[in-house]
Amino acid sequence: MTPHTLSFSFICVLTIFTLFHCSLSITIGNTTNIRCIEYEKAALLEFKNDLVDGANLLFSWNNSNEDCCKWYGITCNNQTGRVTEIRLRGSDDMAGFENQDASIQKLGGKLNPSLRNLTSLEVLDLSSNDFGGNPIPTYVGSLKTLTYLNLSESSFSGEVPSQLGNLSALLVLSVRNIYSGDQYELRAESLRWLSGLPRLRHLDMGGVQLGQVFDWSQVTRTLPSSLVELHLSYCGLPPITPGLTINLSSLSTLDLSYNNFSTNSIPIWISSLRSLVSLNLAYCQFNGPVPSGLMDIISLTTLDLSYNQLTGIQTTSENICNLREISLSGNKFDGKNLSDVLASLFQCESSQLESLRFAVSGLSGNLPPQIGNLKNLVNIDLNGNSISGSIPDSLGNLSSLRTLELVSNQISGTLPDSIGRLSSLETLYLSSNLISGPLPDSLGRLSSLVDLDLSNNEINGTLPLSIGQLTNLINFNIDQNLLRGVVTEDHFANLTSLVTLGANGNMLRFELSDNNWEPPFQLERLSLNSWSLGPNFPPWLQNQRNLFILYIASTGISDDIPSWFWNSLSGLKYVNISDNNFSSMSLDDFFCPNEEQKQVIYINLGNTNISGVLPDCWTTWEFLNIFNIQNNNLTGELPRSLANLSSLESLNMRNNKLSGELPATLMNSMSLQIIDLAENEFTGGIPISIGGEASVLKLLNLRSNRFNGEIPDELCRLDSIQILDLADNNLSGRIPKCFHNFSVIAGKVDPSQIFELAKDEFMGSAWLVTKGRMNGYSSILGLVTYLDLSGNDLSGGIPSEITQLVELRSLNLSGNGLTGRIPENIGDMKVLEALDLSRNRLDGVVPLSMSRLNFLNWLNLSYNDLTGRIPTSTQIQSLGESSFLGNRLCGAPLRLMCERQGGGGGGGGGVGDVGEEEGDGGSDGPDWGLITSIVVGFVVGFWVVVGPLIGSKSWREKYFEFLYDIWCKFCYRTPKNSSKKRFRR
Repeated sequence: MTPHTLSFSFICVLTIFTLFHCSLSITIGNTTNIRCIEYEKAALLEFKNDLVDGANLLFSWNNSNEDCCKWYGITCNNQTGRVTEIRLRGSDDMAGFENQDASIQKLGGKLNPSLRNLTSLEVLDLSSNDFGGNPIPTYVGSLKTLTYLNLSESSFSGEVPSQLGNLSALLVLSVRNIYSGDQYELRAESLRWLSGLPRLRHLDMGGVQLGQVFDWSQVTRTLPSSLVELHLSYCGLPPITPGLTINLSSLSTLDLSYNNFSTNSIPIWISSLRSLVSLNLAYCQFNGPVPSGLMDIISLTTLDLSYNQLTGIQTTSENICNLREISLSGNKFDGKNLSDVLASLFQCESSQLESLRFAVSGLSGNLPPQIGNLKNLVNIDLNGNSISGSIPDSLGNLSSLRTLELVSNQISGTLPDSIGRLSSLETLYLSSNLISGPLPDSLGRLSSLVDLDLSNNEINGTLPLSIGQLTNLINFNIDQNLLRGVVTEDHFANLTSLVTLGANGNMLRFELSDNNWEPPFQLERLSLNSWSLGPNFPPWLQNQRNLFILYIASTGISDDIPSWFWNSLSGLKYVNISDNNFSSMSLDDFFCPNEEQKQVIYINLGNTNISGVLPDCWTTWEFLNIFNIQNNNLTGELPRSLANLSSLESLNMRNNKLSGELPATLMNSMSLQIIDLAENEFTGGIPISIGGEASVLKLLNLRSNRFNGEIPDELCRLDSIQILDLADNNLSGRIPKCFHNFSVIAGKVDPSQIFELAKDEFMGSAWLVTKGRMNGYSSILGLVTYLDLSGNDLSGGIPSEITQLVELRSLNLSGNGLTGRIPENIGDMKVLEALDLSRNRLDGVVPLSMSRLNFLNWLNLSYNDLTGRIPTSTQIQSLGESSFLGNRLCGAPLRLMCERQGGGGGGGGGVGDVGEEEGDGGSDGPDWGLITSIVVGFVVGFWVVVGPLIGSKSWREKYFEFLYDIWCKFCYRTPKNSSKKRFRR
């Protein structure tokens, strides 16, 4: 080939390459410049117009922004410019927003049917929004190009449209509706439309109510065989049909959690799903053992069977070694040994297990040392069992472990030093066990530790200095242990991340070498009750500006509360500085330092030796729920602005020197549950509630004051009252007949065990005089029902209506001037445990019905004018004589016998002249009821046998033949009788 030919060929190739390159550039340029189609843009704008967009998320959706393919959430086809995807998923994590802010981060409104104009739409994701209960529009079923449809957790309600079955190209369908609760309920009238989705791989209908239409045999035939994931949690599914056959060979994820299958054990057909990777059957009420076939599924890596009624695991398969997560918490392995339950796992040469959860399952035994062989473990949760013994050293081998939870077991012994080798450990919860001994220094090597809870154990010794090296520690709780010794600033040297410090109930003393010490942390919660912090108020608290919980009760402080207290700690919500000495504190400076609104919900200043008059400035305390200032030296009147606080739920000012009349508004409160003003010097009448809504007051204690006048009938409007103590005042008049309006005490409303205050964050507590002594109540206060009107000047009779208080447990009317008889039907008060009617002028007999009070263990009827026999019952006869002294009564437990007269019970008999009984015997007279029963029984029994013998010859013959046979047998077996005598009839 000549040089000219080569040159020409080269030029031709170069020309062709140049032309191709230009053509390609033009094509690419045209593709880049493709914009969305105008009518699709109009459809999107129309769709936007019907949406509520409080956060302006769709600000880019406007005419001035011409290319809708660049709008927020929109994706177009590069070649055609058609809209293929709409992704407008709302925020999943609303934790950082207040409720009002969270709502505007979600789209609302309704779905305009203009989306039908988007003929190439493949993806529609409107999940995690709030459409306010609007139904899922039926037109969605006409978007036939859809392959992905996600409408989950968006507050739709009504029926899931069957038109969704027209979406034959659909691969993913999610209409999950769990977190909307009952407010917006989604349901399905039929599931036959699922057969129109042959390509479906992912189906999530969690929370959609299917119980009325779900037929297991029908639905399993309807589900496409291509399905890979099936989520039907919270659907109200009926019990699973036994012997079911399912052809879902591709299924890798099955979630049937939170359905009630209480009549079933785990169905066998689940074991036939050989492609399963994840199985969730939590909260399904399955019973029986975990079937062995389930553990044979080779592909299974995640198994959640928590909170059922399962009784054990049946497996010897090596396939269990493939499991990565297993949760069997909340089952019924009662008494089973932990080592036996985990035996199969311990046989694995190389276990893949990362998460082991068996909390609250009734397991016992020791924590086996073989657990240290499960080298991949990341999470261990064995809370709430009966596991005993010590923590094995081998636990230190679990270098990947991040969470160890053994709360509420019976773990004993000391913490092993090997625990310091858990370099990845982030959470260590060992509270409520029997762990003893000192804390190991190796705790300081847990460099990743974030949460450490060792509360409610028996740990002793001193707090190790190495704790101060835990730079990532956020929450540290050693409440209620036996720690002693000195704590210095060195213990906190590097705790720069610390947010919560709880160390109540230890005997620790905080000593600072530098009075100007500034902690390296910013706490939010501080609880050091029972430490020694005084005598000065801790100055280092001044820089803890994030603090909202401050508990430093019983800490030996004897000082003024510093002037910086509210300025520096303005975010405080919960304050307990009780049982210290603030005798020189200025009440005005503490309660009214400025006009700024306080955030305080709970404050306890009880037993702090404060004195003076409470200022009337409580309008700045509008969030206050619980106020305790008992056992001090306060004087003056109760401030009206305090009585008017609309959020106040518990007011405890007992044992002060407060005086004057109570504000009338106090009894009109719609929030107060507890009012305890006992042992003060209040005067005037008991304030009455005037109309309005029903009160929620449960405890009213005005004991030991100087109230006078009558008990107002309006008090009966307090229908929620359970504890009413008006004892030791100067009240007069009659006992109101309307006390039966107290709904709880009358048994019309069930009580709750706990007085829940401040949105269930606190339990109510009270001191009450029961059975002659002062007793404290807290955790069972809600079960106490109590009425005490003793030590007044009440007159008239005991109203019979009071016996309608059938749930009353303690009744004290002693020390008044009550007359008349004890109500005959007092035995209707069947749960009554304490009854004191002493020191009145009651007459007549003790009602016989009192013998029905089976729970009565305290009774005082002394010093009245009662007569006759004491009723007979195990409870009454077990009481002492002092319960009946000062009357004209007879019979046990008194040694004075009653006359032998006819009749019985409370009205029969009287005090006779027999005198005292001798010895241990003695009788109260004949029991005519018993005698009559014996006589009648004898007569009836005699004539039942003899009557037929006299009246019937055949009966006589049979009877005497029977006797003859018995006689013959007796004679035959007795050697002394050698002859038989013939018996002639």
